[in-house]
Amino acid sequence: MRRLLPLLLLGLLPAAVAAAPLVVKMCVFDHPFPPMTNPDGSGQAQELLRRASALQPVRIQNVVRPRFQCMEQLRSGEVDAMLAAFIEERTSYAAYPMKEAQPDPGRAVGDLNFMVSRRHGGKVDWDGQQFVELGRQPVGTQPGLLHVSLLRQLNVVIDDSAGSPDQAFAMLAQNRVAAVVTQQGEGETLIARKYKGEIEMLPKPFQVTPMYLLVNKAFYQKHRAQIDAYWDAIRQVK
Repeated sequence: MRRLLPLLLLGLLPAAVAAAPLVVKMCVFDHPFPPMTNPDGSGQAQELLRRASALQPVRIQNVVRPRFQCMEQLRSGEVDAMLAAFIEERTSYAAYPMKEAQPDPGRAVGDLNFMVSRRHGGKVDWDGQQFVELGRQPVGTQPGLLHVSLLRQLNVVIDDSAGSPDQAFAMLAQNRVAAVVTQQGEGETLIARKYKGEIEMLPKPFQVTPMYLLVNKAFYQKHRAQIDAYWDAIRQVK
């Protein structure tokens, strides 16, 4: 019996290893990014990832960092994943859930609305396709975000010197820009907290974009089957 015990333990070891969840270190912004993430883990996307983990054994370990650090640490491999929109240049260092040659929106964690805001009672408008009464007045935003390329396509004067949504709204309140484009949840929170009656958000989205669990490329290549299965689990629980 003593001789059989080590053999039995060895026989059980592979199953135990296979059952262990894959730990994914995910960078989360150090400020609320409603409705997707919160530093305390209570965002809608974070809840969706927990539900997907019940189908595919993955344990998300939140690492809270400023926004700009999240992308840099994903690039360097200091973190394994983050939530982000699809931008072609990111595919050089990170993997998205793909369908043929395009990101698969069916495996996104949700959609983000980017909205236009103006000073209360202002004439600048957004009709869903183009700006009205804007002319060559600048539109404020943050650098490197997905909608900046759309602003360029519209031949809009851009001021992307804002380091945060709060700074973008301050520029608008100070009359330095005629409008700002921000993520809807962040914008609504700031208007309610600081700019009620002073700034208003226009009703039509400027851009709607899917958000994905973006995974460092080296980490993905090492755990490809598990990550692919987890992306599939995200689709199932949505």
